[in-house]
Amino acid sequence: GIVASPNDFGRMGARPKHRELLDYLANQFVDGGWKFKPLHKTILMSSTYRQAATSPASAAGMAKDPENELLWKFSRRRLTAEEVRDSMLAASGRLNLKAGGPSIMVPVDEELTKLLYKPGQWQVAKDKSEHDRRSVYLIYKRNLRLPIMEAFDAPDMLLSCPRREQSTHAPQALELMNGPFANEIARTFAARLDAEAKTPDAQVTLAYRLTAGRAPSLQEKKIALDFLKANPLSEFALAMLNLNAFLYVD
Repeated sequence: GIVASPNDFGRMGARPKHRELLDYLANQFVDGGWKFKPLHKTILMSSTYRQAATSPASAAGMAKDPENELLWKFSRRRLTAEEVRDSMLAASGRLNLKAGGPSIMVPVDEELTKLLYKPGQWQVAKDKSEHDRRSVYLIYKRNLRLPIMEAFDAPDMLLSCPRREQSTHAPQALELMNGPFANEIARTFAARLDAEAKTPDAQVTLAYRLTAGRAPSLQEKKIALDFLKANPLSEFALAMLNLNAFLYVD
């Protein structure tokens, strides 16, 4: 998602490629004293980063560079496995932002722990709030993968992974609709909506703000309100966690 245009970085020439862009940013990183903040500012302030995926120039861009090799727009991408889990926790209000400390083990099905050479090695953290830590703090075993991580293409730890693949398949939808983690988070999300917004209209608006980062359209709000007339809030919360607007970054 790191993008730049000729107007952003004059040293890169008139038609920057991926390699030139990465070389330029690497040099900026070194010249900036190996500090991330100036590098992040350079990227975020670039005109290409700030432009939408669709614009009056989109038709011309698609005609000249349909594969986006010149990085003229931000390519749509799905959240990685870790981002999916963390975003679900964040939307529900459960994400534990504690930083640092040892990695933790979260509850998993007994069938998964039996795959370990010594099942007793999997010692779940006693403090339940630790279970909601960001995914970067989870312990990974080569022969034990969390279902939601496996479904969304997290590396299996058995082989080197220089580049993560992105697939789309039925188990992803099944995990998000029927998986125990997704349904538990949906119940917590519903409880948050109920506590912070007292009317169905307000609950729908808040749900879209927390998952899609925007207000619902009139049609989306009507569909959601009609759904809530016949279904519990937890089912609506689960549906919101399955939206493309939640799972993809445009």
